[in-house]
Amino acid sequence: MKSNFIYYRLSLLFTIPFLIAGCGLSKLSKIQQEGDLTVVESTLEKNLGTLEGLAKLGNKSIIVKTSRAFSSYSGFLEDKMEDAEIAGDYDTAEDMREQAIENYKKSEMYAIKALKKSDKTFKDVRTVEFELLKKAIQRVKQKNVEPLFWLAYSIARGISLQKDDPMQVIDLARVEMMMRHILEIDETFYFGSAHLFYAVYYGDRPPSIGGDLNKAKEHIDRVDEINKGKFLMSKFYLARYYAYPKLDEELYRRSLQAVIDAPDDIYPGENAATSLAKSRSKRWLSQIDELFDSEIE
Repeated sequence: MKSNFIYYRLSLLFTIPFLIAGCGLSKLSKIQQEGDLTVVESTLEKNLGTLEGLAKLGNKSIIVKTSRAFSSYSGFLEDKMEDAEIAGDYDTAEDMREQAIENYKKSEMYAIKALKKSDKTFKDVRTVEFELLKKAIQRVKQKNVEPLFWLAYSIARGISLQKDDPMQVIDLARVEMMMRHILEIDETFYFGSAHLFYAVYYGDRPPSIGGDLNKAKEHIDRVDEINKGKFLMSKFYLARYYAYPKLDEELYRRSLQAVIDAPDDIYPGENAATSLAKSRSKRWLSQIDELFDSEIE
């Protein structure tokens, strides 16, 4: 009986590539090349359930992909939340916020599931004693950078959406410790996005509680260096987390307009990231008068 069970499990694992090819996940695997954000969002949404089903088989790679998919989809929900807020539709905005939080929780859960295969400490990442977590993070090697990043990212975004909850904000120190380790072992991972975390970390807080605009800009500049200026989200972050808190309206406008005017194929093979940066830049540029209290000519 046991040998039959093992054979069944192995059969399922070998079948995974065929399932991926036949259920739409093949399109998901190339989603970064898609420049139409409506298609990107739809593809993510349609495949979340399939990914969760495959993740139950225990394949680490699929588990990590599931974590990433939930975080990526949550980003679209956050965009819808911002659109609703601008339109004054606060009920929809709150609904989108709650949905994003729930999807980030799922991303966190799957990232933990992947990491605890190597270290059980991550099972209780939010509650385990701080020093024990610190040691566990320091043991993470290059092969586990991806699940560690998505764990840190999903918690960080959840915190950002629940800033009024002190029980959420208290976990920011754990996130910062994870992101710091990612910079140490692979600062280039996912466009150098650990640096963008620090852009927010230093740029979205007043100096009295650790904010430092110069440090925020240093991390943004490093992302530009890593991607040779092709990753447009860095310019969006320059506007949002450096120019805006510094009240530099001219830099804010110039940075966002540079994103909007950039060629759609500026970063070959990364069309989705380029389109997302353009979409967010258009939204934030449209609010410049309200943000800087400028006189409308």
